[in-house]
Amino acid sequence: MAKDLFFGVCFFGWAGFFPVYGQQSPGKDCYCFPAGGKAGTSIEVRLGGTDWTPDTKFFIHDPRVKLEILSKPGPVLIHEPPFWFDIKSFANDPRLPREVSARWIIPANMPAGPVQWSVANANGASQGGIFMIGEGESLIENELRNAPQLIPHFPITIEGRLGRIEEVDHYFFKATKSGPITCQTMARSLGNDLNLVVQVRNESGPLISEMFDTAGMDSSMTFFVEKDRVYLVSVRDLDHRGYRSFTYRLSFAQGPKLLGARPAGGKPGTRQAIGFFGLGILTGKPLLETMTQEVTFPKEGAGGSFSGRVATPFGSSNDIPMFLSEGTEQIEQDRSGGKAIGLVVPGAMNGIITRKGEVDAYTFNGKKGEFWIFEVQAKKMGSPLDTTIEILGPDGKSLGEKDDSGGTTDPRLSITLVADGLHTLLVGDVSGRKHDSTSVYRLVVQKPKDDFSLQAGGIVSIPLGGKAELTINVLRLGQFKEPIQVTIKGLSPGIKLPKEMVIPPGSDSLKVALECSKDASVEATLVEVFGTAKVNNQQVTKSAHPVNPGEPVQKILVAITMKPPFKVKAAEADGGRRIPRGATHLAEILIDRTDGFKGEIVLDMAADQQRHRQGIRGDSVVVPADKQKVFYPVFAPEWLETTRTSRIGLIAMAKVPDPKGVLRDVLAPMEGQITMSMEGALMKLGVDRTTVPNLELIGKMGIPLEIPLKLARSPHLAGPVELELIVDQRIKGLVWAEPLQLNEKAGGATLKVHSKIDSRLLGIWNLTVKATAKRHGFPVVSESPFEVEWVPVPK
Repeated sequence: MAKDLFFGVCFFGWAGFFPVYGQQSPGKDCYCFPAGGKAGTSIEVRLGGTDWTPDTKFFIHDPRVKLEILSKPGPVLIHEPPFWFDIKSFANDPRLPREVSARWIIPANMPAGPVQWSVANANGASQGGIFMIGEGESLIENELRNAPQLIPHFPITIEGRLGRIEEVDHYFFKATKSGPITCQTMARSLGNDLNLVVQVRNESGPLISEMFDTAGMDSSMTFFVEKDRVYLVSVRDLDHRGYRSFTYRLSFAQGPKLLGARPAGGKPGTRQAIGFFGLGILTGKPLLETMTQEVTFPKEGAGGSFSGRVATPFGSSNDIPMFLSEGTEQIEQDRSGGKAIGLVVPGAMNGIITRKGEVDAYTFNGKKGEFWIFEVQAKKMGSPLDTTIEILGPDGKSLGEKDDSGGTTDPRLSITLVADGLHTLLVGDVSGRKHDSTSVYRLVVQKPKDDFSLQAGGIVSIPLGGKAELTINVLRLGQFKEPIQVTIKGLSPGIKLPKEMVIPPGSDSLKVALECSKDASVEATLVEVFGTAKVNNQQVTKSAHPVNPGEPVQKILVAITMKPPFKVKAAEADGGRRIPRGATHLAEILIDRTDGFKGEIVLDMAADQQRHRQGIRGDSVVVPADKQKVFYPVFAPEWLETTRTSRIGLIAMAKVPDPKGVLRDVLAPMEGQITMSMEGALMKLGVDRTTVPNLELIGKMGIPLEIPLKLARSPHLAGPVELELIVDQRIKGLVWAEPLQLNEKAGGATLKVHSKIDSRLLGIWNLTVKATAKRHGFPVVSESPFEVEWVPVPK
């Protein structure tokens, strides 16, 4: 084997992935930590994503914000222990990322809200991730702490991350005054598959408030504190998951929680009394209360919205959305007898559903041929309702019904009336939740003006010499049916557009054929789409908006891609190979070079791995120029289960010149997987518990602690064994031990652990002793974790 074994091991800053086809674009599972920051500041962050190569480019869709990339992508980051075992180990984890250091530079006048960033390389493009611009101060979680982190004051936003399985983040604060505190979570809106659980306890331990985001929609809660008492806040995932991509923002403000307003809208430029309702807005106590305040509606155009809040003796409330409308803003009155209420249209009705199964009926007079838009706003207002709407004609027959629309539970329905007479609108709720005074909605009925808007967004990858399609959708309002001339700006010069790009009269979409020349420069660009048409005899030009409402993306990322001139596959078929646990398996990998390519190829772990790998890992391996075969070392930890096969996927990368001679990094996932069946370990290290009283290890700071160890090994494992102490990152430099070397006959040793006198060391810490031997020149490893409680030396 030795004469065929030819490889170098080194780390490279590129990413990998593992499907069953030829080329791999960057993954969409990107993240940023910390996930947000305040306008007017510069913020150091770590950006993470999968299948990033050294030449990956980063794109920001809002030109007001700058992103400086400070490093190349680092090595593949495997998920940290603890690992899932038994039935949970059959579930797939998030993909393995690489990270870069970066800096966001945010202008002082930048409004709060999301900023989209995207990535692209010679293998394709990804929509990337979200960076959230905030208004207030941020507190970045100290991930190396061993105790709850202090929340110094309110308002504040905690930038946190649940980095490993079963992680629970702890924070604490001392209340400076009695009253309500409102906490708002943000995880899903950052693009994270994270269901946050937030719990608050006082210093005595009793739970005073908790919030379970089971719906995955981000949520908030208000709890009440007493002056000078200490409170502990804990944050975890609902299913106890944790990965580097699980970032979150936790915003705290000292003040009551505003839940809604009636009416929630008004005419621009007017001032009127609004009834607000929320928790503690009058007394600061945990009660649902109402109050009336005068609100001045901005002089902006109708159809817009703004943030409303109330000032109380206990602090300013949170913001709630309020709306601008040209029509009449009505409030639902008494429905005794179940009668329908007449609507003034165009206008809005502020209603409430008070019991399960309730359907609110409204009537209005309509004429044949009139075009109306009906919308029920509930989620948009922060209401718990999941509303439905149905329109009945004068004959009682349904003209249409709707539940959800545009990625939200708020329904929107557009209908052309087919007869004159009294029409009926029915508003219901399918949330299944208990109804109370917060179960409000706003029914909006309006006649749209003739107009249009274009919708386009996302990414397009087009191969060298190939073709792709860009779909542009149009939303026509009112009676607008005119043709729309489409213009696309920002495309790479190597991409050819059709001579004519016109959305025909009455059509709702256009598929634009893109064609890439064979000699184009392999690059990616942000593209903008514009549409020009006559609206009410005036020439109007509009830019395209995101496909889904609320998305921050305003541009399209178009990437030219290159096909990798090589294929990689595992020499052995799936299954069969038996590997000792804790040892290194040398897996034979075959290289099939095409198109005359003879350059170096780098193999590394793929981002996508089937099932939970439980710490299986491998480093970057260089396949020399023109080499057709290599052995890839896979380390199989000693804790792997023997009741199933274990697998690892690889990806290959090489530098290949594009038609302009520029070297680009191309990726190809390995065909098949390296598959292993686990058998007994060759070596086992453990703490000799027969010499440890009560199975407890107590360390006195500043005094050496002796750890008795015993070692068992297979007769097939010869040579010395190295012993070393692995210390938690949080106490590196505070605890250490000199490495030991054991000869072949040694069955144990005593490791002397040294420590400094430092208050950070107080408490229970997990340490690990690692034993390493060599087999065929590669590591065989056994680890023995143990707990030590560090205490001060008695005076």
